[in-house]
Amino acid sequence: MSLSHDYDMSVFVLQGGGALGSYQVGVIEGLSNRGCKPDWIIGTSIGAINAAIIAGNKPEDRINKLKEFWKMIETPAISFPTLPYTHIRKLQNFWSSYWTMCFGQPGFFTPNIMNAFQQFERTPDKIGFYDTAQLRLTLESVIDFDIINQQTTRLSLCAVCIEDGQMVYFDNTRQTIDASHVMASGALPPGFPAIKIDDKHYWDGGVSSNTPFQLVLNEKIPQKIMCFMVNLFPNEENLPLTMLDVMKRRKDIQYASRYHQVLHAFCEIHRLQHKIHKVCEMHKPEHRSKELDELCQFAHPSALNIIRFQYKDKPYDLCSTDFEFSNKSLQEHYQAGIEDVAAALITPTWLELIADDAGIVLHEF
Repeated sequence: MSLSHDYDMSVFVLQGGGALGSYQVGVIEGLSNRGCKPDWIIGTSIGAINAAIIAGNKPEDRINKLKEFWKMIETPAISFPTLPYTHIRKLQNFWSSYWTMCFGQPGFFTPNIMNAFQQFERTPDKIGFYDTAQLRLTLESVIDFDIINQQTTRLSLCAVCIEDGQMVYFDNTRQTIDASHVMASGALPPGFPAIKIDDKHYWDGGVSSNTPFQLVLNEKIPQKIMCFMVNLFPNEENLPLTMLDVMKRRKDIQYASRYHQVLHAFCEIHRLQHKIHKVCEMHKPEHRSKELDELCQFAHPSALNIIRFQYKDKPYDLCSTDFEFSNKSLQEHYQAGIEDVAAALITPTWLELIADDAGIVLHEF
């Protein structure tokens, strides 16, 4: 039985988070194994890459292509066999991320340090600590952009326009998508250079919003929607005790905690808008007062069931966890995603069809 068979539409919203994106692969595979295929995928940063791979392949090839991509960009874990396990993993993760900082990541980015510190004026697409030319070749090897542009699955990629600072959504229902649009969504400064498309320059969508859920609400689709959100930065309470803890906690708050609050605010607003929609449905336009007619402009017809999966820190995760690409860590992230979906299905009350008057329901795992 498909997880979303009672719903009109299934949406995946994939957050940015670098190497933590392998957790999304586990969640996506777990959902796919239960017959859940997205009608619409929204992603930013690494979430945009995963989203484009899904939308750019036939359903039966998607998981294999996701795994192929992550295999291409992984590096071996360094061995420290004589220390306690937690200490071993901390050292492994530290040296793996240090290796990435110094030498880049195969199939993804290469160092460009001298170029980054040249002081003459250049455009943003020429400024970055790393060069991402290899990523274009990697994307073109795992994504069929013809399939994306056939619009079988809707794809929305989030980026920030540098010139005006506005969030931009590249969408295959409105434009032809290629590797540049995917790279633009993941061009996180100052590490990566901006991507120039036409006469504009774009940075990673996470600069403005790392969880592009608002796009689902903006569309006002008059259907019952099951929306799976896969978030990568933890938001549980945590008191930092060392400088490394401080650095990690700052990053978690920057990319996760604030949006956790915003999501709940969006939910409250949507419930109100959906109630307005129901009231407006009870009165034909010709029988509405002027005040009610004006109020109906704020109505929202979508009924949303949001299921939010959240990566949970390991005791040995460091502040560099988003750029630590060792095969051991990537496999752990992936396995955590598989296990979280399996745990959610033990008591799947969240699969129940949302009531017509509910407007929005949020389930968090």
